[in-house]
Amino acid sequence: MLPSRAIVAAAIACALSWTAGAAETNRPVVFAAWNVRNYTLKPSPDESGRLPTPPKSAESLAAVAATLTAIAPDILGLTEIGSRADLADLQRRLKQNGLDLPHRAWVDGADQQRHIALLSRFPLTKARHETRATILAGGLPRRIQRGILDSTVKIRPDFELRVLGVHFKSRRIVPEFDQAEFRRGESLLLRRRVEQILQDEPSTPLLVFGDFNDTKNSPVVTGVLGRPGADDALTALPLADRQGDQWTYHWSETDEYSRVDFVMVNRALRPLVRRGGTHIHRAKRWREASDHRPLVVALQIPPAPKKP
Repeated sequence: MLPSRAIVAAAIACALSWTAGAAETNRPVVFAAWNVRNYTLKPSPDESGRLPTPPKSAESLAAVAATLTAIAPDILGLTEIGSRADLADLQRRLKQNGLDLPHRAWVDGADQQRHIALLSRFPLTKARHETRATILAGGLPRRIQRGILDSTVKIRPDFELRVLGVHFKSRRIVPEFDQAEFRRGESLLLRRRVEQILQDEPSTPLLVFGDFNDTKNSPVVTGVLGRPGADDALTALPLADRQGDQWTYHWSETDEYSRVDFVMVNRALRPLVRRGGTHIHRAKRWREASDHRPLVVALQIPPAPKKP
């Protein structure tokens, strides 16, 4: 008599679990960062009662989940998540696909429509998010819009990864103030945070991700990277897709393809970046999910020190 489907499924799950556990110490930790373009099921009205963004379509929601399932990250940095309920919806969809990221961090900034979040297979031990800082723009102090995510991921008892995440102001023209001026202010806040972390703990493995809404040679991005060669300098990983393209964002209004999304690492983390597996994710139906493309980084965590 053939075994039942339930028995076969249980046996396969057990085998996969054992294999994953056996390979755990050798398998790279996969980090992904992605602007998922207004991941909102039920948008909240703004102060005037209007909906600033429409709900994300069922096709787009499914495309986001399918893309992330294909990448299978252990740690996932997200921008443009609508609400806590929307983040929970994404977690649920991923878990249904076999990707369980139970731990999460959430930044509640001034912009209540778009948030930064972090999902992780590993526990998150500390949160030091910045949400109240102000930036002088248009002659007035203005609160940082999406904040700075600052979380510590406990990958192993002996190894923690500090993660900072940002979503800087857009390049769309608004009458109130110069958006580029505001982004520059945001970049200075982020740079000060990086300097403080590495001044207090120089050996900290530090990763910075986000949608900077500016290009590599702009003062915004170079300002965050710091002085080349300095102990507290960051490196913007030179990511590309399998065809060699490096763009991460398509702005439909101008039909412009550019790289505005970055993953940066400090000197302590840079040697752990594994070239194989580090890339910009390229999918045929990427446009259904977002106007941005995911960035993927493989980290080879060093073996745990042997006990005497």
